[in-house]
Amino acid sequence: MEPHHQRKHDLEENIKEEYKLLKQLEEGLRLASEPQQKTKFNKDIEEVKSRVDNYYVELNSLGQSQQDKYFLVSAMTNITFKELDVVTQGIICMSIPSDTNFSVTPPLQKMFNNQLTGAAQSRLMTGVIQAKMVSNFVDNMVNLIPDFPERLKVGFVTEYQRLQGIGLEGNALFNALHEFSCHHSSDYDLKAAGLAVLYYLFEKCEVFER
Repeated sequence: MEPHHQRKHDLEENIKEEYKLLKQLEEGLRLASEPQQKTKFNKDIEEVKSRVDNYYVELNSLGQSQQDKYFLVSAMTNITFKELDVVTQGIICMSIPSDTNFSVTPPLQKMFNNQLTGAAQSRLMTGVIQAKMVSNFVDNMVNLIPDFPERLKVGFVTEYQRLQGIGLEGNALFNALHEFSCHHSSDYDLKAAGLAVLYYLFEKCEVFER
């Protein structure tokens, strides 16, 4: 793994671990009865939050390299139904809850609501290039798998909830979802296809918060 990507990975792992610690400290604070204990927990909580803030600042500053942007946009014009099939087949194996809500919020408003900024926002919008192709692909898949659109949505929503549950949010959460959507592939065609599918779902259903 290249140093740039390794550092991003390390930062995201650090953030995840800090959120786990934060939850433990907040639970300790809730159960604490002695003033000294509460003071210690509050101090530790503030220190964790400060470290998380610093990690996010560095993560956002890394952004996406110009080379990555160039190759990703170039690959976006090359993806076909084959690549879309590869990145969706691993996502549609989950059962569909009867109470699943797929109401729609405009993409720009949703980006704001989910604190997607800078590189993450730019990368997501790259998916617009092939949004129509994804839509056509999903429509065609309905002929083979009638509930394909719902299974695709559920796969992303389930992964989103899992990532959110371990403390990821904003750009870090988006980055993790993009990795999920392309099965952690380093192939730019598959990364582009995964991003196109992610944008399609971002636009069509509630993969993120409203």
